[in-house]
Amino acid sequence: MNGLREGIGGLHPSYFALVMATGIVSIACHLLGMPDLSTFLFWVNLLSYGVIWLAMIARGLLFRKAFLADWASHQRGPGFFTSVAATCVVGTEFVLLRHDVAIGFALWALGLLLWVICTYTVFVALSIREEKPSLADGINGGWLVAVVATQSICVLGCSVLP
Repeated sequence: MNGLREGIGGLHPSYFALVMATGIVSIACHLLGMPDLSTFLFWVNLLSYGVIWLAMIARGLLFRKAFLADWASHQRGPGFFTSVAATCVVGTEFVLLRHDVAIGFALWALGLLLWVICTYTVFVALSIREEKPSLADGINGGWLVAVVATQSICVLGCSVLP
């Protein structure tokens, strides 16, 4: 039980990348005519999505100080954008694989809300922070997830909106 608590305490905000990647492969399998593998990955993805949300919520409740510190971290803060992309990828899976536009729309709305929260907390927190790392130390490839999150909203939005 101590190991689980430590794991939740150190959980990186980018863990939703697992859902992003699994969903993308599931969608690719669907488009390539591999329905069994696509469906299997879809269900793995739903389970992963739920477990990661539970772990993130638990971290926010049990390790509030560390969780909030991540929002203002140049290294960890951009990782929160993976929750946006993961949500929209799961929504796209629902639309493409299950033909469920209603759930897709609900996940698009959640993704959009998460995008607004991430955009206006991570970037503001990093901008107003007094001590800032050098450009070389503060920026990494993880920052591109903000762009991927924005694209995921557009992709799912095009699938669920008239």
